[in-house]
Amino acid sequence: MPTFRNLVPVKYEIIVITGDIKGAGTDANVFITLYGVNGDSGQRALKQKFRNLFERGKTNRFILEMLDLGELLRVKMEHDCSHPNSGWYLECVEVTNTANSVTTIFHCGKWLGTDKVPTAITWIRTCPGGEPWGSTPITETLPLGQSTLIIKP
Repeated sequence: MPTFRNLVPVKYEIIVITGDIKGAGTDANVFITLYGVNGDSGQRALKQKFRNLFERGKTNRFILEMLDLGELLRVKMEHDCSHPNSGWYLECVEVTNTANSVTTIFHCGKWLGTDKVPTAITWIRTCPGGEPWGSTPITETLPLGQSTLIIKP
């Protein structure tokens, strides 16, 4: 693993696509964490002033600056369930390192924080082989107010 002093700041273009099915959009606050061979980005809020984000069938674009993470391994998408009907159908996340134009596509097609479970939120995580929990998707129930989805390219 390279030393952090060799890493330079780069801009990542994040494209988030919300599914086009009934109830797919959310008004909750959404966060992303990128994981690469050089480390992770830490949790970053995806927000834009005066924009209604993450609506059904819409595509949202963000630019985030962080240290170069190298090859991307996975992305964690989270939201805070801060509004009624916070369920969100996340179709896809595309991440482009603008320094080298490498794009990694994270297909999802899953609900995040579905409101169909009134006392719990579903957490679905899929990680690459070699991780302690393997490569099989795992579904767990978390306390209300927590909603996380980890996906791989």
